[in-house]
Amino acid sequence: MITFKAIVISNNRRKDGTFPVKIRVTYKGVSRRLATAMVCKPTDLTRSLKIKNADILSQADKIIIQMREVIKEVSPFELEDKDVDWVVNRIKDKLSGEKFSLDFFEWGKKVIKQKSPSTQGAYIRALNALERFLGKRELDVNDITKVMLLDFMEFVEAEPKLHYNCKTKEFEPTDKKKVSKAASSLMVMKLQHIYNAAKERYNDEDRGMTRIPRSPFDSIKKVFPSGDYGQEPLPREIIQKMILAKTSDPSVRTALDAFVVSFGLMGVNLADLYAAKPFPGNRWVYNRAKITSRKAEMRVDIPVQIEPYLRRLQEGADTDWWLPELHRMGSKKNICNMQINKYLRRWQNDEEIEGFTLYAARHSWGQYARDLGHDLASVNECLCHKDNLEIGRIYASLSWEQKNDINKAVLESFVWE
Repeated sequence: MITFKAIVISNNRRKDGTFPVKIRVTYKGVSRRLATAMVCKPTDLTRSLKIKNADILSQADKIIIQMREVIKEVSPFELEDKDVDWVVNRIKDKLSGEKFSLDFFEWGKKVIKQKSPSTQGAYIRALNALERFLGKRELDVNDITKVMLLDFMEFVEAEPKLHYNCKTKEFEPTDKKKVSKAASSLMVMKLQHIYNAAKERYNDEDRGMTRIPRSPFDSIKKVFPSGDYGQEPLPREIIQKMILAKTSDPSVRTALDAFVVSFGLMGVNLADLYAAKPFPGNRWVYNRAKITSRKAEMRVDIPVQIEPYLRRLQEGADTDWWLPELHRMGSKKNICNMQINKYLRRWQNDEEIEGFTLYAARHSWGQYARDLGHDLASVNECLCHKDNLEIGRIYASLSWEQKNDINKAVLESFVWE
C-alpha cells in the first residue's frame, strides 16, 4: 500500500523562519519526500511540527489526490516488482505538466557523430533532404507522422538530383534522372534509425516513462535498393557468365574483373580491395576496413583461378596499391564503387540481365558455400560477420586453412578459363 502525508522537516527551517511543505510517499516501508510550492509559518504548526493550518492541509490534500490518481493508472500486478523510487519518478513525470520536446535535427547530429566516417554521409544526406522538404532545419520529434513521412518520400522522388557548386557553395538541381523509390526508402530508414535512437535514449520503461510513444516509421512500406538481385545471391549461371565474359570495353572489363576478384577472395568488400597494398607471398593478410569495433583479421589465400583477373587489375603504373586499376576507376572508394556498378549495369543491359551490384558477389559466395553443405557458423566465420564472437562460444573456430579450403571448393564448382 502506498501512503501520502503532508509534512515539514525540523532541520529544513529557512532564514525567514518558514518551513517548506513536503509530501511524504511511503511504499514497502521506505519513504521519499516530494517538494511542493507551499510553506508553513511557525504559527501554522503544532509544537511537534505537525501542520495545523486548515488551508495548507486542504491544498496538500488536493496534491495528494492528484498523486493517488497517477498511481491508480498502474495495475497492482505492475506495482508488485516496483520500489518507492519508481513510484516517486512516475508521479513526478505525470505531474510535471511539461510536454517532452526534442529537436530531431540536433539529436541527429549527435547520432551521426557516433557513426563510422564511411556511413555518416548517408545520414547527413537524409537530414539535408528533410530540411529541403520542410523548408527549415527545425522539427520536433513529436511532429513526425506517417503522413509527413509519405509526403517526404514523394518529395525526394520528385526532386531532381543535386550537384554541389564549389563556387557558390550551394547545392543546385541538375537535369539528371530523379532518385528512385529505393533511394527515398533508404533516406527514411536513416531517419528511422535516428528516431529509434531517441526512443532508446529518452524512454525509460523501468520507470514507466514513455516520452516518445509512437513509431510512425514502422507502417511505412520501404523499397530496398539494387533491384531484384542487388543484395541477394545471384543465380549460378550469371556468375558463370561473368567468369567467362569477353568484352572490348575496358571499363566494363575492369568492373567484371572486380566482381570476380571479390567473389574469388571469399566475398571481400571493395573497401578492402581498394585499400590493399602490395604484399609478399600468396596469402593476403588484412583487417576488414568496415569493422572498427573489434579486430577482424582475414588471411585469404590467392586462388589460381582468379590470378588472370588480378593481373588485369594490377596493370596500372602506380605501385603504391595492390590493384591500381581500381584507383583509376575512382579517386575515392565510394566513387570507385559507383563507377564499377555503373559499368556492371552496362554489361547487364547488353546481356539482358536484371540489375545487381558489386556487393552481390559477397552474398553469392556465402550462398554457394552453404549449397556445398557447409554450416552457417562456418560460412559466417569465412565472411567475418559480426556474430563471429557469439558463434565462437558455441563452435570451435575454423583455422584459416579450413576457411581457404571452403573458398577453394566454391571456386572449383565453376568453370574457369
